[in-house]
Amino acid sequence: MLTTSTKRAAALSSHHSLSLYRRYGSTATQPTIPLIINGQQVHGSESSPVISPLTGKEVWSFSCASKHQVQEAVQNAHDTFRDWSRTKVSYRRDIFLKAAEIMEKRLDELGGYMHHELGANKFYQDFVLGLTIEGLKDTAGRIAGAVQAFAPESTHEGMKALVQKKPYGVVLGIAPW
Repeated sequence: MLTTSTKRAAALSSHHSLSLYRRYGSTATQPTIPLIINGQQVHGSESSPVISPLTGKEVWSFSCASKHQVQEAVQNAHDTFRDWSRTKVSYRRDIFLKAAEIMEKRLDELGGYMHHELGANKFYQDFVLGLTIEGLKDTAGRIAGAVQAFAPESTHEGMKALVQKKPYGVVLGIAPW
């Protein structure tokens, strides 16, 4: 049985994603993009602006995580890990495939973000988003093999070995802004 935290995390990619254009109508309102901790939108006590290289103006800002918020996020991930590590391989695969599907449906929107934030032209948008989508699909296809057990031949007479690949733990990723 999955915890509420695990269900929220899995649903995040399909039901809880932000759309700046849909949510705020335009970039003129300069919204602050929240953090997502335990499936909830949380604003940090500080934020940093995103400046468009095309206009030199702020298009929006993003919340900065405090040390406490980072620790909270890591603790929530750690608490959820036990249930997550017991999920079926097909469930994990489906999350990656769903993320790729959502990105494919929202290419124009995602490309718009890249245009405003990076000054990316259509060629670069298509290149980066295409690589990302293919990477998600490739990962989905490799998940089953990544968790299989196997019995290698032992070099010691009369002994056998069993190698099991299991999830090890939580990883914290920090985007270098």
